[in-house]
Amino acid sequence: MLKQLIYIFVILLPLLCFGQNMPDSDIDAPDVKIYTSIDEIKANPDSVLYIDFSKQKLCSIPNEVFECKNLVYLDLKRNKIEEIPSRIGELQKLRVLNLSKNKIVKLPAEIGLCTQLRSLILNQNAISEICPEIGQLVNLAVLDLWGNEVDRLPTEITRISENLKFLDMRVIYMTHDAQEAIELLLPETTIYFSNGCNCK
Repeated sequence: MLKQLIYIFVILLPLLCFGQNMPDSDIDAPDVKIYTSIDEIKANPDSVLYIDFSKQKLCSIPNEVFECKNLVYLDLKRNKIEEIPSRIGELQKLRVLNLSKNKIVKLPAEIGLCTQLRSLILNQNAISEICPEIGQLVNLAVLDLWGNEVDRLPTEITRISENLKFLDMRVIYMTHDAQEAIELLLPETTIYFSNGCNCK
């Protein structure tokens, strides 16, 4: 019963909040193992599917994470991480990446190699620019940029317009024109903005 509750609140809830289903998985809920320490994942990294390293005061993503080639869910929220290393591209089975409430300023181009990503949660960082490689994330359904500094998106994002269901850009200072430009890029996406301004 405890494992079922963990599955619901740790794995499913972040996706259900955006109206999304859990990414494809052959694992039954009662058997889900959520790894919460580096020592745990070192023993058999190929068996690791779900990692929760949230609220561990991490300043960087541990290298051991990138040895988990079958990883589908990575929760690193509420740390002090400043950089997403290029090795993120090695996690090509990743479905959910939560890096909210860190100190990240940009995405590496290698994020585009994570083509199985369904949810990319980056709220409350310091990101000011989204790399063009975002357009390679053909399965992305949720992009959460709430509370960053991004006021425009690359035109390459139009490549994923049909699959991108939700985009959160609230608490970002931007003009009405900037908001309209994003809406034109993503006409089929539900986008959340805070009130725009008429400023230049």
